[in-house]
Amino acid sequence: MLIISNSLTEKVDEGCLKVTYNLIKRLKKSHGGAFVITYERKSELSDRYMELNKLMLNGELRSIIKQKKEKVLYVPFPAKPIATAIRIFVMSLMCRNGLDVILPMKINAEGISKLLIRLSKADLIVFSKQSENFYKSIVPKGRIRYIKTGVDTKKFVPVTSDEKRRLKLKYGLDPEKPLVLHVGHLNEGRNIQTLLNIDSEYQVLLVVSTLTKDEQNSELREKLLKKSNIKIFDLYIPEIEEIYQMSDVYLFPVTEDGHCIDVPLSCLEAASCDLPVITTDFGEMKEFINKPGFYRMNGADENGLNKLIKSATEDEHCSTREAVLPYDWDNCIGDFS
Repeated sequence: MLIISNSLTEKVDEGCLKVTYNLIKRLKKSHGGAFVITYERKSELSDRYMELNKLMLNGELRSIIKQKKEKVLYVPFPAKPIATAIRIFVMSLMCRNGLDVILPMKINAEGISKLLIRLSKADLIVFSKQSENFYKSIVPKGRIRYIKTGVDTKKFVPVTSDEKRRLKLKYGLDPEKPLVLHVGHLNEGRNIQTLLNIDSEYQVLLVVSTLTKDEQNSELREKLLKKSNIKIFDLYIPEIEEIYQMSDVYLFPVTEDGHCIDVPLSCLEAASCDLPVITTDFGEMKEFINKPGFYRMNGADENGLNKLIKSATEDEHCSTREAVLPYDWDNCIGDFS
């Protein structure tokens, strides 16, 4: 198997990067001969790093693809629709034995972007029913595969109340107050301003990806930090599972396409720790809304949101972990075989 990606990096603390890292790590293990080429970003999983231009034109790359004589798996980092479409088209011209393209985030392709994806003859691998339905308008059904992905249910596990208390103290939080968590980028496109509506009886923690640390909305950050019950962690946390384990509720307010991968990995990780999850019906989250422990968020109404948080913290029958077990990485890799 030949894999090409610019979504592998050393610090894996962002949804698309985490999905790519976990997927390729497991594919290398299950497919002993997998050869990984990376560009733009370097990673321990890379067998060869290359400097590629925006059109992916490179003599060495073409030579390796020709030499391998096998279908190529391409995992691009989300970019503007036209840029992604051009690269998929160019890659398909080089990959005479076929091309699979993993698209963790739905591309809002229109016009020329749609045409290039259709003409590429690449097979698309998507992670949500929403994306599967969207791409059916661009390519034939036989060129789309929907795969459930991808959470490490062995790493993200529930903990006891005593351990939850210990972890809160470790990270400088009040062990007596319920903790509402959100993990992701700090920008208004993710509807983060919703956190401002959470009552002071709850402490709120926002963990920001280091990938976009320099692109944060400074005005929004300042507003958040003016509230005494809100804290922001914008550093790399290797033991990120501890952040979920010490929390009491996970809040996912994202509504707009293009601001998160189709299957919000943070929601899966929170649920794997058996946290109640308050979420919009973004992407694949539609599949979870009516399951025990998942609460549908309607807008950013202050009273409504705090009522949801109260209900979630008092939920004695939360079983969100059970709902995400089918999304475990072992099942995902099985679908690739």
